[in-house]
Amino acid sequence: MNNPMNPARASAAGTCVMMACSCGAAASSVKLLALGGIGVTSMLIHPLFLGVGAALILSGLWRMARESAYVALIGFMILGFAFAVTPPSVMTMVGGMASENGGMAGMSSVHVPWGSWHMFGASLYVVGAAVLGYAFWRAIPSRKPAASALGIGGMALAAGCTCCLVDGAVAGMMVTAGASTLFETIPFLFWTGLAVSAFGLYRLGGLNAAKWVPAGGLIIKYAPTLMKTIGPWKVAGVDLQFLPNYMLTLVGVGVILYGFAVAYRTVPVRAEPFHGGLVPAV
Repeated sequence: MNNPMNPARASAAGTCVMMACSCGAAASSVKLLALGGIGVTSMLIHPLFLGVGAALILSGLWRMARESAYVALIGFMILGFAFAVTPPSVMTMVGGMASENGGMAGMSSVHVPWGSWHMFGASLYVVGAAVLGYAFWRAIPSRKPAASALGIGGMALAAGCTCCLVDGAVAGMMVTAGASTLFETIPFLFWTGLAVSAFGLYRLGGLNAAKWVPAGGLIIKYAPTLMKTIGPWKVAGVDLQFLPNYMLTLVGVGVILYGFAVAYRTVPVRAEPFHGGLVPAV
């Protein structure tokens, strides 16, 4: 008998895909496809990763709170336009570093400081992520809405890495505004976002919920580095370590999301519509 993924798990799985840095996975996938005679670029493959995440999120929200699904769709449309205006390839300095997991280093034809058009696109990443975060916030309300907003907002800032999505966009805008180029190579914004998220979860569910945020962050940032100690798994010039590395980032995000599950579990809800979501039980 079929047992389809429930709405909460579908949204969580989609969030894992959206949050994880898929730049390196996209670039390596292109190389694998090239071995099979399929000529594509990362600018085609990378959106496919994000598209899977978006589809899962929308599917889950549609079954949980349809009005929130409409809000999320608007957020994804904004993110899609942002991706077209300021793609990940322009978030990496030419010849510089990309993400810790092997992003698009050396692939960009434009580097910071950005012009007004790329700055506009970067700002849309922030707007799109805020709209998407609002969709989750209204779909799963809590008795402490401010704390919930902090938890979700921190996750939005940490989305991607310094060469993609919100993290990369904010880093690029900061460097363009005169900040050190270190913001493009260090996970400062990532950890800042997770710190905000951990504080929000602490207010929602205490230390038992908040502790999962740094645990997941450590997996995301350092588990792939540990994988490198066992050497590359090269096949026809393609390092297949990108596969377990990407899976490890998904696991790390999943650990963080478990903290959200623990936090919200402390606020029972009853299945009664409330602005498209659920009402905390009295």
